Amino acid sequence: MAARSDVELRWEGDGLPALAWRGAHPWLSGERIWSTINGSADTWLSLLHTLGLETEPLLMSSLCADFEGDQWTRVGLPEADLWSCHGIAVEELQVWRPLLAHAVEQLSRGHAMLVDADQFHLPDMIGAGYLREHATTTIAVTGYQQRAREIRYIHGSHTGMLAGRDLDAIVTGAAGDALRPSVARLVKLDRMVARGRTELGEIGIALARFHGTRMPVVNPVRAFAESMREHVSWLSAGDAAYFERWAHATLHQCGSAFELAGDACRWLASHGQPVAAAVEPLQAVSRGARTLHQRLALVHETRRPPDVTRILETMASAWTDAMMILRPLYGP
Repeated sequence: MAARSDVELRWEGDGLPALAWRGAHPWLSGERIWSTINGSADTWLSLLHTLGLETEPLLMSSLCADFEGDQWTRVGLPEADLWSCHGIAVEELQVWRPLLAHAVEQLSRGHAMLVDADQFHLPDMIGAGYLREHATTTIAVTGYQQRAREIRYIHGSHTGMLAGRDLDAIVTGAAGDALRPSVARLVKLDRMVARGRTELGEIGIALARFHGTRMPVVNPVRAFAESMREHVSWLSAGDAAYFERWAHATLHQCGSAFELAGDACRWLASHGQPVAAAVEPLQAVSRGARTLHQRLALVHETRRPPDVTRILETMASAWTDAMMILRPLYGP
């Protein structure tokens, strides 16, 4: 284990370092079943790619994705796992002054900063939510140019610059102001380490055993199918906006979680774990969620929900097949 020395920092004229953008994480390229996960996970993926770090050992919590009643488990990269795998510490930032002041302080220390921001003010969202729709998402602040008063940030598969009114709207809130304080976390990179393949494999396997103890006892796909029967009435009502919110919390999170679980198992198999046969059934659950999304998206036009019983049963059976392989190794 050794401290990393290959993370490229570009020094701006004001002396603050900025991580050199290496492009979006390959998983966000659009060639997968789900090309996005959620605002926080997507930004973490691209930040880790920029740092040149492996993502797969951080995916073990996806093995225990569950239906929570009004959503599927929102997959993230657990902070404890980031520390275990890569020596990255994440700390909550108490925003007691304008956020820009905090950003300058932390960037000068060589840290990045995660900020829950309004997509309404993010220029990379042009053509989507920029200046059109308010919604909270997560950005990683990675650099600041004092002379131009611009912040560099990573947001999912994009990088961008915040300046002018957009910058003011996101960074001026502080405790005691009329504006609501921003929610922010420090991403401390000063103890980041480069682990060898064997060491990282041992940590990833240990994390699979740790998270695996939370695998659902009852088939979550069947629980979801039962819940969907209660949603037939509003699915037929034709509220497209409501459907998209519901679909993102359920179908999107379900599908992306099990696609990531398949990635985790493929990585575990490459480290000698007998889980290669679990990859296909996990991917089948993910594909089923995609098919459900495509079919149900038309309900607001037809006002008649399709019969999706067979799709759900196929997904439920696939989940059982995967758990028969994973539970004896990692489960409760």
